[in-house]
Amino acid sequence: MRSAIYHLRVEFGDCDPADIVHYPNFYRWFDAATQQLFVEASLPREFLRKEYAVVGMPLLETGARYKNSARFGDRLTVECSVVECARKSIRLHHLVKRGADLLVDGFEVRVLVVPHPDDPQRLRAMELTEAIRSALG
Repeated sequence: MRSAIYHLRVEFGDCDPADIVHYPNFYRWFDAATQQLFVEASLPREFLRKEYAVVGMPLLETGARYKNSARFGDRLTVECSVVECARKSIRLHHLVKRGADLLVDGFEVRVLVVPHPDDPQRLRAMELTEAIRSALG
């Protein structure tokens, strides 16, 4: 399955008063890594919107195990990998590392949502096309 690496430097605003990364930032970086993966798979947001009317990729489930802390100034990588493409959902695995040290092991389950055919004010998860599955595979 496809994977991508997102690189970042921990900034002052990412940290608590002890200069340790505040945990919600890891979820922000998971999201950025997911976007990177979709861009590298030739499935950027603009394409998904134009080709399939996708308006977003909301989370159904997420979680993380924190192994070690990150601090201001650290250079990190987030490896995002597709684990599974189900009928309507995509399961992603995220590894946040500082060099070879694993800091966070996380996951997300996402869907691509489109306007509901009966009520455009509502959204529904679209069935993943073979083209999308192939690009993520």
